[in-house]
Formats: sequence, C-alpha cells, structure tokens
Amino acid sequence: MLSHQKLKVYGRALAVVTTLSSHSALWNKRHAVVDQLCRASESIVLNIAEAARLRRCDHKQQFLDYASGSALECAACLDIAVVKQWLLPETAAGEKRALCEVVRMLVGLRRSWEKNALREEPPAYGGQSNSELASWYFAHERLDVYQVGLNFMRWFNRLPAGANLGNRLYRQVDKAGTSMILNMAEGYGRPQEGDRLKFLGVAEGSAVKAAAYLDLCGSKAELALQDRELGLEWLARVALMLRALTGGRG
Repeated sequence: MLSHQKLKVYGRALAVVTTLSSHSALWNKRHAVVDQLCRASESIVLNIAEAARLRRCDHKQQFLDYASGSALECAACLDIAVVKQWLLPETAAGEKRALCEVVRMLVGLRRSWEKNALREEPPAYGGQSNSELASWYFAHERLDVYQVGLNFMRWFNRLPAGANLGNRLYRQVDKAGTSMILNMAEGYGRPQEGDRLKFLGVAEGSAVKAAAYLDLCGSKAELALQDRELGLEWLARVALMLRALTGGRG
C-alpha cells in the first residue's frame, strides 16, 4: 500500500528535506522564508506520496507537477537566504543542485508513468551536467523580473528594521516580498499556461501588497521618505514586468 516508499525520487526528496531543515533551524523565525522553506520542502515529499497512491495517470502527473513546483519554491527560498546572508552562495548552489536532481527524477517519473513503464529516470538527461540541468529546470532565474525582485529583497534587508523584523509592518513587507519571489519561481516552472499566469498574477499582487505596506511604514514615520521611494521603485518595476509577462491579465 505504501508504494511511494519504493520510489528512488522519494528517498532523494527525503534527504533534501533533512538537509534544508538543518539550515533553516539556524535562521531567524521572524522571516517568512523560514516557514516557507519548511512548507515547500515537505510538500515535495507529500505530493510524491500522493501521486504514487493515485491510479489515474493524469492525477498522478498533476501531483508530480505540484512536487516540482515546490522544489522550485525551495530553490527560490535559498536565493532569499543568500540575500539575507544566512547562506554562502556556494552552499546555496550545492543545495540547488540537489533540488535540481529531484526535479529531473520527477520529470523522468512523470514520463514513465505516461508510458505505463516503471523506469524513473529518462536516459535523455543522463549526459547533462548539473549546471545544464539547473539552467533548464530553474529557468525562472534567467528572468529579469526575478532578479529585480531579489534586488528589492536586498534593498529591504539592508534596512536595519528589514533585517531584524521587530516591527509588525516590516514583517508584512518581508512576507509579501517573499511571496512575490516564490510565486515567480513556481509560476514560471508550470507547464500549463493557465497555471503560469495564475502564479505570476499572485506575484504581482504580492508586489502591490508590499508597496502598500511600505506606504503604511512611511505614514507612521517608521520609514524615511527617501528609503520608501527607492523600495517603491523596485516594486513598481517588478509589477510592470509581471504585467507584461501576463499580457495584462490579472
């Protein structure tokens, strides 16, 4: 009955969760990315188990897509952790390679189930290097809007209140900014256009929400006007670029 335990990708995903948990255990729990990384990494494992339980191929594939999306979220969480100076870039790169391997195995499993086969890994990917695989599966990292979003998080983290998050409004900015980054990563990895547009729309909404919270910080004299304007400039660029990617739909 517990057929998921026989899958290689399930064991690999469990190992990734263990490693990511050891990192996040040392991070400041006020930051939204800590909880998001825990949720997303556990979601990989849970969705693989659910996919293995189901009988219909399209249902099984749907949950494998969910698992892949969660892996992309984890990769984006690692980018944010680097921004917050909790991880060295080379450490994050190593963990992202492990996530990339999980996604590769999920793609292989999806294809084998489609053909009603038992093989988990397609030979077509066997000769590719880790860097080539990461470039293929983590395509969101090449998006200008994703890098602009990370620049917003870098700006925010340089603010003393943005780094310690002792203020409630600043925690809301951090939460919205994190949501913006993660939804861009997961959305761009979705194979279906409708799903992709939905996640990118959520990312745009999160950018607008972050801007509104910055305005609230300014209205309560908790953020200098010059700082607020710079933060709003980054967010406006993100929102504009996301609107262009979605064709203005939202």
